[in-house]
Order: sequence, then C-alpha cells, then structure tokens
Amino acid sequence: MNGLTNYITEWQWNDIITSWYVWVDDMYKIVVENVSDPLRSRGPAPQMSDSEVITVSLIIETFFQGHEEVGYAFVRQYLRDMFPDLVDLDRFNVRRRHLIAVMEQIRRLLRNLQLDSSNPFRIVDSAPITLMTYTRGKRSQSAIGSDYFGVITSKKAKFFGLRLHATITDEQMIDEWMVAPASVHDKTALDTLLSDSRDLVVFGDKAYNDQELEDRLWNKRGIQLLPLRRKNQQQQWTDSIRKAIGKVRHRVETVFSTLTTTFNIQRPRGRSLQGHVVRITTCILAHTLSFFMLDSV
Repeated sequence: MNGLTNYITEWQWNDIITSWYVWVDDMYKIVVENVSDPLRSRGPAPQMSDSEVITVSLIIETFFQGHEEVGYAFVRQYLRDMFPDLVDLDRFNVRRRHLIAVMEQIRRLLRNLQLDSSNPFRIVDSAPITLMTYTRGKRSQSAIGSDYFGVITSKKAKFFGLRLHATITDEQMIDEWMVAPASVHDKTALDTLLSDSRDLVVFGDKAYNDQELEDRLWNKRGIQLLPLRRKNQQQQWTDSIRKAIGKVRHRVETVFSTLTTTFNIQRPRGRSLQGHVVRITTCILAHTLSFFMLDSV
C-alpha cells in the first residue's frame, strides 16, 4: 500500500511511540482478560510493563533495523522519560522472548479490527529469511540441520534460513503467517498456514499447483485455491480467473517488500532460533500497526 509506512519518517518520534503504546496496551488488556491462566504464576508485576517491553521492541525493529544494542542504548539515553523503568538488556531480551505469543495475539486483535469479514479473498506467498550465507550454514548455532538449506526459485539462488509464509488481504493486511525451515515447500506449508481458515478464495503463484491439495482444501474447509497454472498443465483457468490472479499477485510482493526494506525482516538479528522468531513477530506487528497509524493521519 502506497504510503503505509510514511509516518515513520514524517511523524515526530514521540507521537509514533505514544500511539504504538496506546494500541498495544489496549489490546494487551484484552488478551490478559481472555486467557485462562495468568501470564505470571508468582511474584509482583514488574515495574517495566509488558506493553512497554513490546513498544521498545517495536522501536528497535522499526527505527534501528533490529540492531538491539544500539536501539536499546538510544531508548535508555533519549527516551528515559517515556520508559523510566527500563531493565538491563539481558532481562529485556528474556521478557521479550516470553511475550512472543502475546504479541501475536495483539496482532490478531488488531487485524480483526481492520478485517472485512465479508471479503473471502486472500493472496498467499512466501519469502526467504536469511540467517547466514549458504556456504556458512553448517556453522550456524541458531538453526541446525539440512532442513534450513533452501532455494529461491525465482532468483535461481540458494540460501540458509527460514521461509515466511503468509496470506494477505487485497488491502495488503497480513492475515495468517508462519515460519518454516527453508527446505519446506510452499504447498507443504499451506495446509498448516490455513488450518484455522474456512470459506476463502486463495490466489497463489505456480508453486501451489497440486490437485490433491486443491481438492483437500475445498472438501475439508471450503477453501478454493487458485494458483497460476503452468503452461504445460492440462487444466487451465478461464481468462477472467487468470486476469484476476495476475491483478492481485503484486500486492503480496509489496507487503514482503515493505517488511524487508522498512523492518529488515529478511535478516533478523537474533542469536537463537527463538530470537529470530521474536524479531519476525515484532516486525509483523509493526506492519499491522501501520494501518492504524495511516488511519490517524
């Protein structure tokens, strides 16, 4: 979406951070009210709230491209009036990792506020998330095993890391997402990605061609999968369906481009697999929050 993240450079930092915090804290309270077990089993609530931890995480991923030490030092030096109860960086990291599921629940609540429930159309695709160069992949300490070696077919290139699989709406809002090892094929991940979805029309590229998958999604969940057909396939779509797929395909590419250029999701700076995942989760939450910043203009 053109201009979705313009606020990052056009607004005052304090206005952005305050808006983030208000949205995050409002959604956090809803999450806490709806969980059966408390987030903490013992001890008093920490002085630095969970909502503050999430907001500082957003600052690091959005303004500092995931450079945690630099971003946290900036917050400590220049934003102490907004975050007077900062913990040390190691403790912040522990708190942040423990909040992965909470951040995703917050994102889902925000998504639901924007989602048009009457619109069944989704676009599916995947994007590589590089953790190390392909040749150094065997030395990785955060992701270990051959499953993390993959190929970017469109670029005829190899990479080591993860794949981000996502469905988006035609308004470019991320609906469902997941990460999987790089070797997992798009159509293999799709079943899991759509496990909570029903009654949708999903557009995809040629990687999703699989008649058995199409039949299973339709019969079990009422999901009509419409991938671009390869030229050598016997069954081809009508001109109207082919044009519809072509018209919306670029929108998911725009979403991945924004996640890469603005939030640096393609190169998360975690030191462990959980660290990578928490950074990806934060970037996707930041992307979702951008729709609410856009509405505030």
